[in-house]
Parts: sequence; structure tokens; C-alpha cells
Amino acid sequence: MPLAARIGAQAVGIAAETGSARIFEQLDRLDQAFALVSSEDGVAEFRASLDRIVLHPA
Repeated sequence: MPLAARIGAQAVGIAAETGSARIFEQLDRLDQAFALVSSEDGVAEFRASLDRIVLHPA
């Protein structure tokens, strides 16, 4: 999971820059998959960064 969380966090940055609906869709799927393992390394950080761009875009 840590590797998936790191890659997901990188994708969050790309999604924020590009506004790609396809990337957002995949990030949503990853977020749902992580819902059951939120205590794994990096998962909370990934979910927080995704929340920042989805719920509070700059």
C-alpha cells in the first residue's frame, strides 16, 4: 500500500494541475479502495491531499 499511496499522491498533483476528469475518476477509485486501510503508511496523506483539491481547490 505505501507505494500505491505515494503514486496516488503524485497523481493528485497532476490532477490539480491538469484538471483531468480521467485522473480524478481513477483517484476516486483509489480513494475508495483505501477506505478500508486508512491506517496504512501514506494513505492518510493521500486522502488528505485528494480532499484538499476536491473539496477546497485553490
